[in-house]
Order: sequence, then C-alpha cells, then structure tokens
Amino acid sequence: MPTQDLGGALQYAVDFFIHFATDFLAFIVIAAVIAGFAFYFGRERIVPLAASFYAAIPIYMVFPYTEYITTPLLHVALYLVISFLALTAFSGLASFVAGGSLGFIKLLVLSAAVAGMLIAVSIHILPVEQLYAFSEPTRALFVSSEAFFFWLLAPLVAIFVFGRG
Repeated sequence: MPTQDLGGALQYAVDFFIHFATDFLAFIVIAAVIAGFAFYFGRERIVPLAASFYAAIPIYMVFPYTEYITTPLLHVALYLVISFLALTAFSGLASFVAGGSLGFIKLLVLSAAVAGMLIAVSIHILPVEQLYAFSEPTRALFVSSEAFFFWLLAPLVAIFVFGRG
C-alpha cells in the first residue's frame, strides 16, 4: 500500500511541475516576444505597447459585433488588432521614457509585468482557455479577481519604478 501511495504522490508531483513548467514556458515566450519587440523597435517602445494593451481591453469588451466572431482564435486576433491600432495611436508616448534607453534588467522586468498582464487578460477577458488549458498552479496565480487587479496594476508600477531611466 505505501508504495502505491508514494507512486501516486510522485506522479502527482511530476504532473504538477510539468504543467507549471509548460505554462511558465508560455509566460517566458510572451515576455521574450515583448522584450524582442522592445529591442527591435527601441526600448522606449515598451511603454506605448503596455498602454495599447490597456486601451484594447475596454474597446474589445464593448465591440458590438462579437456575435459574428465564431472562434476563440478570432477573438484573440481582434484584441491584437485593437492593440496594434492603439500602439500606433500611442507611439508618441515613447518620449515618456527618459533618455530612450532602458537597462537590460529593467526591460526584462517591464516585459515580465506586461506578459503577466496579458496572461491575466487572456484568462479573464479573452476566451484563451478554449484554446489552451492552463494548469492549476498557473490558474492560482491569475484567476482570482484580486490577482487580475494586481496583474493589471503590475505594468503601471513597473513603468513608474523602472520606466523613467
């Protein structure tokens, strides 16, 4: 009997870490894409990028033709299109970042905060969970309304603390 309990517990622990590592990989990929965007277009572009993701939330939520969008992937695409349009509109915010040069660590912190916000938005607003099932440890970090609030707040705090050079 104890061997079966140990085997079940070990299997549970392995499954737990595999699922969490998979979700953490998704977080790392999103943060890397955001950091890559900032390196390619200029590090000062991360502030307008974060602002565009914020602006896309209410616009997406009041979009009047969502009944014509049939798949979750199209919902995500709509959010990204709105974000791109907002990024274009907010491109002047790049001057907010003093000196135009963020340090590497600061850029990574800002990228991680924006990536966390995007995952929280994906779980709470977009139908991403119909495309990708997050593990329980990841859901515990993002699914509560308090967690959603703090993940929405994280990029603002990071920009305030690290964004001014």
